[in-house]
Amino acid sequence: MGRNGGTFEGRAIWYSTPLNIQKFTTDFTFQITPASANIADGMTFAIQNQGPTALGGIGSALGYQDVTPSVAVKFDTYNNSGDGVNSTGFYTNGAAPTVPAIDLTPSGVDLHSGHVMHAHLTYDGTTLTLTLTDTVTNATFTAAQAINIPATVGANTAFVGFTGGTGGAVSTQNILSWTYTSNVC
Repeated sequence: MGRNGGTFEGRAIWYSTPLNIQKFTTDFTFQITPASANIADGMTFAIQNQGPTALGGIGSALGYQDVTPSVAVKFDTYNNSGDGVNSTGFYTNGAAPTVPAIDLTPSGVDLHSGHVMHAHLTYDGTTLTLTLTDTVTNATFTAAQAINIPATVGANTAFVGFTGGTGGAVSTQNILSWTYTSNVC
């Protein structure tokens, strides 16, 4: 999903066929560049049933807003609506991925560092858990959200992938590696 670092962009990339989302584990590494305090806006890991060409808005929308039905976890580098400049959060049904937000700063994880980040997400059928690790400093952050993902997206399968957005300030969000495993027997 690496982009050219242009202003006012929104992009999305989805696995080509719907995946089972009843229980899963996914791991991905990503890097947001350049390393700077003045980058924007960020990206999401998203699950949706709008279709293989689903794309939300630019800037604070992170390429996710208005994609519905859906679930997303954001990695946000810009304060748009009181969400802070280094945050994550869980969102459903194309809601603006701004607030509520969880500040990553106390954990030592800094999305502005230019470091490669490792995201580990597990869904046990009840709770979506994120563990985010800075692969350079080993700082780690964990958050969890109770959610019924199949009910939210309207099926036991959905399109899974990533969205990103820039506004007047820019950054490049690169997905460096990704694995996804359905844990349904």
